[in-house]
Amino acid sequence: MDPTFGVPTTKMLDTVKSLPTWLLVGLSIFLLAILLWPPFLLGLPEVMRPSVPVALLLVTTLTICNLLSLWFAHVAERQRRSRAGDLDRLVHLYRPLKALFLTRHPTVCTGIGSPYLRQRIENAWAALGAYGRLSRRVKRALRALFDKQRSSSAEIEYGGSFPMSEIIKIVRAKVRYANPELHDLVNQADRSRYEEYDNILMTDAEYALLEHIDREHRSLSKRVG
Repeated sequence: MDPTFGVPTTKMLDTVKSLPTWLLVGLSIFLLAILLWPPFLLGLPEVMRPSVPVALLLVTTLTICNLLSLWFAHVAERQRRSRAGDLDRLVHLYRPLKALFLTRHPTVCTGIGSPYLRQRIENAWAALGAYGRLSRRVKRALRALFDKQRSSSAEIEYGGSFPMSEIIKIVRAKVRYANPELHDLVNQADRSRYEEYDNILMTDAEYALLEHIDREHRSLSKRVG
């Protein structure tokens, strides 16, 4: 076998692999048209006709591989950007927010108003016998049948009060990293203190904000490793 036979073949493969994707797609369509339309195939020299299926298979395979490589590169770039965004949110926003509670120690108490089935049946029966349309009473009764009436209350046991002003300052300084959910929770927590100024416990909105900060901090820390 001629050792020089592989040299032009290798060069040809390298040339084909270096072609842009749009040109590979065009070549695939062109070769497929030659193979499927007899006038095109008969117009080629007889010695070249048996090479058309092989050329089509080669170009099509390279086209598919090229498209897959572009797709994998796109996915990898999206993951890289997503991870970079998560890291920025963690470092610049949620880690400083979480650090506010290093020396503040919240305590949460949860109570269940109707832990037993008989109590929920009584609540459902009362809802069914209440005034209103039958369909609404049935809906309220079904809700009451499965509602254990959980309620939670939280307070900063020691280490200071709820750091609302510090949270607002951090969110304003790093507003580019804050999503609409955090904006809404901060707004609701700030308003709740004006509405419940005499409440020594954390308001429900403040507790929801604290849960969000803790949940996002854990989630982002896990995603960025």
